[in-house]
Amino acid sequence: MESESEESQTELPQGGIRPVVIPSYHQSLRKYLKKEESELWQWFSSNRVRTDSAETVRLELLKSAYRIGRDTAADLYGLVDSVVERMGLHCPVTLYQAQNAVGLNASLAWLPDEAHVVFHGPVQDSLTNDELSALLVHELAHHELFSIHDSEFLVVEQILSSMTADAAADAPHDRTSRNYHLYTELHCDRRALQIADSLESCVSMLVKMETGLRDVSAASYIKQANEVLSKGPTSSDGVTHPEMFIRAKALQLWHDDPSQSDAALPKLVEGPLALRDMDLLRQRQVTDLTLTFLQRFLRHEWMQTDLVMGHAKRFFEDFCLPPTDIDAPALKASLSECDVQLRSYFCYLLLDFVTCDADLEEAPLAAAFLFLQEVGMAAEFTPLVKKELKLSKRLLQKVEKDAAKIIRQAEKELA
Repeated sequence: MESESEESQTELPQGGIRPVVIPSYHQSLRKYLKKEESELWQWFSSNRVRTDSAETVRLELLKSAYRIGRDTAADLYGLVDSVVERMGLHCPVTLYQAQNAVGLNASLAWLPDEAHVVFHGPVQDSLTNDELSALLVHELAHHELFSIHDSEFLVVEQILSSMTADAAADAPHDRTSRNYHLYTELHCDRRALQIADSLESCVSMLVKMETGLRDVSAASYIKQANEVLSKGPTSSDGVTHPEMFIRAKALQLWHDDPSQSDAALPKLVEGPLALRDMDLLRQRQVTDLTLTFLQRFLRHEWMQTDLVMGHAKRFFEDFCLPPTDIDAPALKASLSECDVQLRSYFCYLLLDFVTCDADLEEAPLAAAFLFLQEVGMAAEFTPLVKKELKLSKRLLQKVEKDAAKIIRQAEKELA
């Protein structure tokens, strides 16, 4: 996933207003969709939500909620105005109280150039002013995200909605939409922390909204979240919102070290790189990793026979070797992030090339042993070879022991 760049900040008015930092996931997905789904991107870019839908949205809000007027809630709107100013927004904000609400919640009804925030349940009675400010920032951050960069992240959302609604949609499309929404919620949490500048208020707001409690300890919950995460790797099971402990941990990471926080989020939200649980971006990541894997293994000139290179082109039509060697430690680090099934995939992939050209005899297998020692997968490969090739343990041990010698002989014969 690409790192944050100069594109990650939108131009906002001067005067101490903190710039918006676009999540790495959003940047990568925008880049992916522009390239891989260019026709969809062009269509949605030219057919955005029009202002003629505004009256419909407003009418639905009036039917389902009570509109809170400035004349009856001056203090509340004072908080809103303060938040809007600190965020550098230039849009009118209208507040509503939902009818028949169960539990605490808040939501945003987005329209171009205006924001409508709906409270569900006794939000105002449950939150302090600082917590309420954090909540308002979070909701308005959704509006902000859809408005900046010529509304490109609204286009991303619309494309994902179209993809997942299509009958031909696959699991990766659903996973991509899910991840986009999870990272969006974390982005809005971070924006709340940026503007409210209080980790305690942001975390206590989340806990109160999720539990309905009136009195909570942010410090205690952060400790609880760290206790959960200390038990081992985890990932979010959320559909639209990450679990509360993940949101609290993400806030703590941003508070403690903003420069390193984004790099830690994929492990919290998505978990390890898994064969059966990939979104569109991770599919691309595994494709690129497969190419790198093959390029590193096929670097030996003696192995580059017509049969072997032809087989490589069945995976990548334009397969070619890079001018310089692939960095083995970097490849090892990437493979270490893969789950068991994905690592098994790479072992079977290698076995394909080991057996591709019979004229090379034992040399490809010897090269495979040395290669997998480099990338930390030798222990997984040996049982697979024994099982699939029906080779004796003695023969395997001999090839593995004499691997360097066998490869030197192959190089000598080529010369």
